[in-house]
Amino acid sequence: MSEANNSDSSTSESEVSACSSNFDPMKALYSKKAKVPVQNAPMYENIQQYEAAQKSTSSVIAFGEKELVEKREQEKKAKKLEEELRLQEKNRQRFAQYEFPVDTRRERKGKNVLTRIEVMEGPLSALKACVDQRLRIKVTTHSGWGVRGVLHATLVAFDKQWNLALSDVLEIWTKKAKGKRKIPPMGTPVPKGTAAKISPVPIVTETRVRKGVLECTRHMPQLLVRGEQVVMINIVER
Repeated sequence: MSEANNSDSSTSESEVSACSSNFDPMKALYSKKAKVPVQNAPMYENIQQYEAAQKSTSSVIAFGEKELVEKREQEKKAKKLEEELRLQEKNRQRFAQYEFPVDTRRERKGKNVLTRIEVMEGPLSALKACVDQRLRIKVTTHSGWGVRGVLHATLVAFDKQWNLALSDVLEIWTKKAKGKRKIPPMGTPVPKGTAAKISPVPIVTETRVRKGVLECTRHMPQLLVRGEQVVMINIVER
């Protein structure tokens, strides 16, 4: 005890003062003259916490600050609760459309000749190119006993049964002269000019090609040809 008193008496204030260049930590631990420079200085558990507190004071709380620890925990809980409520509201809005029965019937798109042309494949795709590029075609037709004639026209529309809608049609066919053919009996003739009132009747031009055979031509703005009358189709213009 006397040795501790003797050492304390031999210790100067500069040796136990933390602000002095002669500070001796060993003597400051055992001397009664040592004074803490800051009475309310924060305490940390280790050097790592102290260094972290110097960089960011909000993330590290000093030892003994119970109120700050409780406040931070309450803020964490409030933030977590707010995040859960926000997520619940987001999920509610996301699945709100499924709260009531949903009509699962698919809306049927209207189909017609023009829509079916767009998906044509195989030989019919060549006709689709004629429609898109407005190419002239040559259609060979037949009657009940053989080839009747040809049609030079622009293709407007068609279907898988080879029914053709044509425009700017030039029809060419051959027939026998009146003295060389048998004309079947006809019914009551239509009064002259009746058909012309509905639509102008195309003018037929007859040209003699050989003895007893005439080549007939006529021009029509529009014509619908049934697929069963089509023998062959050639593309005239490319």
